[in-house]
Amino acid sequence: MGLQRREFLQRASLLLAALGISETQWWMGSERYYQALAQPTRRKLALLVGINQYPGSSSGFEPLRGCITDIELQRELLTCRFGFTDSDIITLSNEKATRENIENAFITHLIEQAKPGDVVVFHFSGYGSSIPRSNSTTNSSTSQNALVPVDGTSSTTEDGEINDLLEDTLWLLLRSLPTDQVITVLDTSYAYPGFSQQGAFHIRSSASPNTSKISQAEQDFQDQLLSQLNLSREQLEKRRPNQFPGIVLFRS
Repeated sequence: MGLQRREFLQRASLLLAALGISETQWWMGSERYYQALAQPTRRKLALLVGINQYPGSSSGFEPLRGCITDIELQRELLTCRFGFTDSDIITLSNEKATRENIENAFITHLIEQAKPGDVVVFHFSGYGSSIPRSNSTTNSSTSQNALVPVDGTSSTTEDGEINDLLEDTLWLLLRSLPTDQVITVLDTSYAYPGFSQQGAFHIRSSASPNTSKISQAEQDFQDQLLSQLNLSREQLEKRRPNQFPGIVLFRS
């Protein structure tokens, strides 16, 4: 049974509050967001990622609150209001939300199963980071944004490499989808203000690492996607930051 309009708006308001999205932002983008989710399609697929518990003392990250609740609310809205089936929604939370698991689930659950016209939702709720960009002749930006998986922590690996899911990688994954009915929710922050908590609110951004060396596994994964899309690394680096295919909701 679908949600009644009043109950739907109440639950949507809870989700938007958790995402830090104002009513103005919501209503400015709500028509396209609602139409994309509500349209009758062959299939609707979702990948929801939420991380409250990072490796704490070893990474310098304080545990977050509400990230698991965010994706639970999102799942409830997708199934009760927008006709998603439980089997078409994959949830990765806490220790399951590694970089490799997220990227593999994106490929096997979303890219390989979606068909033209299908609706696809990707939702990430957790820490974000801003990573120094290595010397580039094609991109004037000195940094790039990234999502921090549970094994990323935006510090470094034992080999001194960053293991985050780069925004460039997410762009490539979204470009690889065979449908243009795509909704991305990024409930994270990138600019670290120098402290981890402001009043009762935990800041969802981490301090920038001192290195710009990206893990070899992440670079190899990008090369694989670039080859499949017939794109060069120079073309990738020229793309505009925070610009993704489809509809995107960012944390305010």
